Amino acid sequence: MEICCAQLASVFEDPDAGLKKANKAVQAAVELGADLIIFPEQFPTGWDPSSSLFAEGEDGPIARRWCRIGEEHGAWIVGSHREVGKSGIKNTALLISPDGSIHARYAKMHLFSPGGENLVYRPGDDLVVGTCAGVSIGLAICYDLRFPELFRRYADRGVECIVVPAAWPCSRLNHFDLFIRARAVENQFFVAGVCTTGITPIDRYCGGSLIVDPTGETLCRGGEDEALISAPIDPNLVHRSRSLFPVQKDARRDLYM
Repeated sequence: MEICCAQLASVFEDPDAGLKKANKAVQAAVELGADLIIFPEQFPTGWDPSSSLFAEGEDGPIARRWCRIGEEHGAWIVGSHREVGKSGIKNTALLISPDGSIHARYAKMHLFSPGGENLVYRPGDDLVVGTCAGVSIGLAICYDLRFPELFRRYADRGVECIVVPAAWPCSRLNHFDLFIRARAVENQFFVAGVCTTGITPIDRYCGGSLIVDPTGETLCRGGEDEALISAPIDPNLVHRSRSLFPVQKDARRDLYM
């Protein structure tokens, strides 16, 4: 499977313009051979921890547009947006299948309290795993990267690749790079993190998207500008890495799990 990180700047609080931009990016990525295209956190609007604008139900207009884009181009897509549920607003990522249906739905578990995200949004409670082009995919969002326990749970469930939409600012971009690589190495699976770029009223973003393999090798990395970066995901490498270097058998789960 070929996975593509669509490192693009959002059109702030303009989902119509943002999704038109996403549609063009998916078309270009598919023409380059991508099977799965992932977008930055809350791409249709830009990430804002205090905004509930354009929040919608499970079958709202933004979700339907994501589905139409996937169906039009026959592609798997991960796109996130503001979703309203019974418990309140959640920061939700959708895994869209090539037939235009929602294959999986994940709500961000760890809300960015330093920015007040926890005051507006409600956290998700469930790990979400989907199968995409024969690869077991786990979903996480941005700040989730700081909590390795989540990624270990995904590894325990046999996940082969984690995709992480993010809006990680320039001021801490070295942390984003470190966490993507660390989560991949310690769990011996692929991790693809896509970060936005550009300037919004919230912060300044410098891209830096990357895809890392189970051995810690960085397969591709974006610069500061908009770009489509991609790499092949081979689940056999996950199983081979775990077989040749079976570190998890030495874990002291009786002490810290």
